[in-house]
Amino acid sequence: MDFTIRPLDVERDIPAVAALRRRCFPYEITLERHLLWSAERTPEQARARWFAAESGGRIIGYARAALVVTTGLAGQGTLIVMVDPGHRRRGAGSALADAAEAHLADAGAVVVRAAGPEDPAAPFAERRGYLPRSTSSHQVLDLAGLPPVPPRPDGVELRPASAYADDPRPVHAVDEAVSADEPGDAPTDSSPYRVWLETVWEDPRVDRDLSLMVLSGGEPIGIVAILSDGERTLRHSITGTVRAHRGRGIATYAKTAALHRARERGFTASYTENDTTNAPMLAINERLGYRPHATETVYRRDL
Repeated sequence: MDFTIRPLDVERDIPAVAALRRRCFPYEITLERHLLWSAERTPEQARARWFAAESGGRIIGYARAALVVTTGLAGQGTLIVMVDPGHRRRGAGSALADAAEAHLADAGAVVVRAAGPEDPAAPFAERRGYLPRSTSSHQVLDLAGLPPVPPRPDGVELRPASAYADDPRPVHAVDEAVSADEPGDAPTDSSPYRVWLETVWEDPRVDRDLSLMVLSGGEPIGIVAILSDGERTLRHSITGTVRAHRGRGIATYAKTAALHRARERGFTASYTENDTTNAPMLAINERLGYRPHATETVYRRDL
């Protein structure tokens, strides 16, 4: 098959990239404005570079390579390679990966991580010398079948994240505390408030009206962070409570309440993702009615 690898023109090519992502990752919230925003907000020190595979004037695949700047470990690279299902096994994915890995090596990466659905990512990754490191379960829920909201834990109240629009520092504090305990292959450093504000809070997919803060005695102790397409589909970004308040059923209560609020606003489907070692949250999701949708693996290769 004839194709060319070229630098991706972010502004011109984003519509095609977004359509490709929706076909390959239906469990993600893909918005053109988010992809543009992400490209603009990527820190310069990440050395991010995009590549496109083009055939017959059409983008059939793309890759994104960047250094990870949210960890204290030096030389950590991240790689995304995506090829349209109808154009796979013809060399485009390998050519994109070659270009992206060469850029990462030149940028100083000594380790590269990439993630994708086990099928077809596993054989492609293993042929290139990547080894599986961790797995995550992507699940989907039809909001029509939601169970009732459980009784509210004593002393707990819920408040939309939008209530903190003028000063989201309390949201940052709880998000950081909960995220620190998320399992994964590479440690994630704490994000300074300004960095978090620009790369998390201002993400166009964040639905601040659906996202909830959990308070006890007026103190923020938990969070339900939700991304949405603004119409029918949402995705839970993170749900959790700070350590001192765990074991009280707060996460189950808050997550169920958030899903009911979303259904009342016309949303019909919810996706979520958890590391397969995160048994407590997987159990909560099962009780809510989430069902497995895809298994995604993180692969690592030393350059």
